[in-house]
Amino acid sequence: MSAPSRGDSGADTDQILDTGAALLKDFIVDRVRRHGTEDVTVTYTQLGGTELCDPAQKQLAQCLQRIGDELDSNVELQSLINSSALQPTKEVFIQVACQIFSDGKFNWGRVVALFYFACRLVIKALVTKVPEIIRTIISWTMDYIRDHVINWIREQGGWEGIKSYFATSKWQTAGVILASVLATVLVLRKM
Repeated sequence: MSAPSRGDSGADTDQILDTGAALLKDFIVDRVRRHGTEDVTVTYTQLGGTELCDPAQKQLAQCLQRIGDELDSNVELQSLINSSALQPTKEVFIQVACQIFSDGKFNWGRVVALFYFACRLVIKALVTKVPEIIRTIISWTMDYIRDHVINWIREQGGWEGIKSYFATSKWQTAGVILASVLATVLVLRKM
């Protein structure tokens, strides 16, 4: 069965994961393009993907980037993520992922915080000259989504549900994002 052209509304598990992987790869490429240096670049090919073509997926990607932009503006989070002690290992990834969702509550801000952290691990791997791990980081992220988050994404109508996230008022958006940031900051401080 081919994926619907409208993002993944009503999608099954494979469609949600395929769309999620495409969105994650796009998120990483876009953030590295915006924030990388001449030494730190990444291509869709390196990530095992291709550029988004579906207009609905492009719109979803823009929503994810907007949340990522808010995370970029948190100075304390940036300081912790840029710490030399932070290494792109599965143990670190799992600790952060579990902490982001530790209270059992799910929202798009937290899902994007997971994407954001995966992206920062990819950047760290590129900076430390370990590019062979970047596809593995994507696999860790998608495995975590499959094992812990996919039912919530399905309940939201698939990735299309992120659009309703932006229909909430600004204070709700900021509160959700702040919760994601604080969860990430707390676990990074424990490392």
